[in-house]
Amino acid sequence: MRATDALDKAGLRTPNAIFVQQGGMSVSYQEAVSMSHRIAAKIQHMGVAPGTRVAFLSPNDWRGLIFMYGLWRAGMVLVPVNVRNSPILNAGILRQHKPTAMVHHSLVGTLAAHVKAELHALSQWCCLDQQDGEIPSLMDWMAPAGSIAKELPNDPLAPWTLYSTSGTTGSSKGVLHTHLSNYVTSVDMLFAMRAHEAKRHLVVAPMTHFAGSFIFALTMTGSTHVLLDKADPLEILETIEKEKIQILFLPPTVIYMLLASEKIKSFDYGTLEHFVYAAAPMAEEPLKQALSVFGPVMVNMYGQAEAIGPITSLSPTDHMQGATPAPANVLRSIGTPSISRQARVMREDGQWCETGEPGEIVLRDWVSNAAYLDDEPATALVHRYGWYHTGDVGAMDQDGRITLLDRKKDVIISGGFNIYSAGVEQALMTHPAVQEACVFGIPDDKWGESVHAVLELKPNCVVDAVELQNLVKAQIGSVSSPKSLEFTDSLPRSATGKVLKRELRMRYWQGKDRAI
Repeated sequence: MRATDALDKAGLRTPNAIFVQQGGMSVSYQEAVSMSHRIAAKIQHMGVAPGTRVAFLSPNDWRGLIFMYGLWRAGMVLVPVNVRNSPILNAGILRQHKPTAMVHHSLVGTLAAHVKAELHALSQWCCLDQQDGEIPSLMDWMAPAGSIAKELPNDPLAPWTLYSTSGTTGSSKGVLHTHLSNYVTSVDMLFAMRAHEAKRHLVVAPMTHFAGSFIFALTMTGSTHVLLDKADPLEILETIEKEKIQILFLPPTVIYMLLASEKIKSFDYGTLEHFVYAAAPMAEEPLKQALSVFGPVMVNMYGQAEAIGPITSLSPTDHMQGATPAPANVLRSIGTPSISRQARVMREDGQWCETGEPGEIVLRDWVSNAAYLDDEPATALVHRYGWYHTGDVGAMDQDGRITLLDRKKDVIISGGFNIYSAGVEQALMTHPAVQEACVFGIPDDKWGESVHAVLELKPNCVVDAVELQNLVKAQIGSVSSPKSLEFTDSLPRSATGKVLKRELRMRYWQGKDRAI
């Protein structure tokens, strides 16, 4: 089932149900189907061939969401960029992905102009919310009311969306997904959340990325998507109560912001059924706090741009042991493989790791098959031994749960010992003053690398470096304790909330002949 098939099915079953809501605007499923046809019909009337790549520059906006469905109805390939990225980064991504047309929102008009200046041949179709100079608004651009687009062949392997990897440990790559990979992802999500009926879904993270996966999945059940265009902690908390939200996804960084809000206990979260955290591991202590505040509703989903999540998931039931949080080894895990995927832990020689033995997390599915755009060597490398290699180091326990230990590129080798930065970060974040920690290796003449930590503290908090070093020693040993620490007001983050470790790390390795 294609994304548009799911929209059409819900439009027939519950035509008057609300598809998307933002501010005072709401659009029914029937209206969304009609608008998507008008968009697709316009594209077909222009003679644009299926498979054409279309750059999409928009914050969370109801018109943008419907436009995506219109593009897919016409057989276009969506090329989204995160508008929270810098204009230079986004222009570089689009230069690599070679779209031939672009649509944008007026709020990112400067970004659109920058992209257009760098990609001269790019045709600008419309501005989603209003006329922008000579660029017409969506309402003026799309085909007349009542237009019906021509039906396209139902090909599950037709290209669907060209995503970009996050680039947190290196340069971004293009990942071309098919309609089949979107369908498999949707099934995995719905099964992981046991969501078999319409839900009220709050969309805060960019809908052009992982948050969009929830939209496409939950549209299959006729759910209502409530959009926010920014991650304001107070607005999120208010909206959960006001709109009786049942499903919500946020990256850990934003959840930490919610937990630090003075208003955290001022609202009722009783309607929440699934509060998903993904994009990065969540530290154990804040996770326990979230369970206390929001209830037994937390869900961990692990995924990548190459294999849209959930590759694995940890359910609300898994998070709890009766009325109390589950043991640390469970809370620090990413759960078990999703219903449509196999996930294992592999040694460098292609053999399986023993229980508890660290190795690379690999998977086999119908989502990660295509891998990297125009990069056959990288694609072959990540698919060696017949499995997709995630680049993440993990270990599997006797119950089949996988614990994420580190990015393979981020393992610190100090004096011959492998030190997993994620474990050090977890230990540091057990201190009540620490909001978030970033740990990596820096050059050391004696040991090759030494453990370095950059810390973002909670508002109005101070802590002594020696106290933090002793905390880590007590929890995971002196070898893993940071030899040096620094404090910052704000860690650098990607537009999806991931800490950009490479930006911090590169300061220490510039001019070196190696960067182990």
